[in-house]
Amino acid sequence: MIKIAADKEIPYLDDFFSNKDIFNLKKLDWEEIHNKALRDMDILISRSVTTINKELLENTNIKMVGSITAGEDHINFKDIKNLPIIVKTAKGANAKSVVEYTLSALGLCPERKKEIFIIGQGFVGTKLKEILKYFDYQITTYDPYVNMKDNKYANWELAYKDKTRKKELFNVSINASYSKEGKYPSHQMVNYETKIGSSALLINTSRGEVIDYSKLHFRQCVNDVWNNEPNPKVTDFKINGPNQIYSSPHIAGNTFEAKYESLSVIFNDLKKFFSKDFPELENITRPAFKNLEQLNITNDISELNESLNGNNIPFEFLKQFVDIEEIDRRFREEIPLKNSFQKFRNLSIRKGFGEYELYAENMSSDLKEMLTVLGFRIQEE
Repeated sequence: MIKIAADKEIPYLDDFFSNKDIFNLKKLDWEEIHNKALRDMDILISRSVTTINKELLENTNIKMVGSITAGEDHINFKDIKNLPIIVKTAKGANAKSVVEYTLSALGLCPERKKEIFIIGQGFVGTKLKEILKYFDYQITTYDPYVNMKDNKYANWELAYKDKTRKKELFNVSINASYSKEGKYPSHQMVNYETKIGSSALLINTSRGEVIDYSKLHFRQCVNDVWNNEPNPKVTDFKINGPNQIYSSPHIAGNTFEAKYESLSVIFNDLKKFFSKDFPELENITRPAFKNLEQLNITNDISELNESLNGNNIPFEFLKQFVDIEEIDRRFREEIPLKNSFQKFRNLSIRKGFGEYELYAENMSSDLKEMLTVLGFRIQEE
């Protein structure tokens, strides 16, 4: 039997590990995940709030750690390199949800300019670029790890100024991985020296540490990630001057659909890792995703067709699925409270676009295509 210790806030655990003949599932609060609790367990399935290091894992029976995260900055690989443990993450599994959040965030740009500078061409940056191309955005990208031509720039800001030849119009979406070392470190890549046009909208869904919040020159910023999560400083949320910062507690990728896909990745890694000792795992498949909701959008058709005719993102329509202004308002009310960040985040899991099957009378094929590009399902007739 495979003994699994898992963060109880991870959805679908009971669905994936329902076979009691093979899996012994123990669900823990994230604060209860410590060395003693893992002594006799075989695998840990955790979130980014759990730091993976030697202190946590040494002298335990843990053979595999599955972190249902895209990032790895909470994992101290150097510290655990000599331990007989394999570590897996769910890179890319939440990319669709992060893109949905970013698309909604673009609706907060007062000038609605179809110009964007995307930093990072990983899972999120690539998918965002594909969708924005459909809506005729002028897209400029920077990723020295993917595009060799970007190696000539010492940092993203030089690339921005050179590639766009403008300072005022381009929005900026940060989708870079986090690093302090290397040729292109992303630590505080946006800081007090950053001088991009005041009308630009900055969207950060990567990691909080890529921004120094003390002095932002952006008039508007949508920030989903923070330093020292899950206990960020309250002062990080108070930006002085004319800047408008919309805050959310690391929920860009926080959809049921993303949680399901992330756990699916770890589930498949588990099957491969334990296949020799448990050959019966081959016959176990992931459970069907059952969170679909049928939604009548007849009342939205007029607005959607208007967006379709102008080849624009239907921001007002998307707002009913991701309302960043409302999230910001409710979150700021919670900030002064103890442990508010994690509590609000746990309560803010939303349905992703792909969890809706849309239907309406007289929906054109072009409108169906646009909604499908955005990530929605269309109910079959």
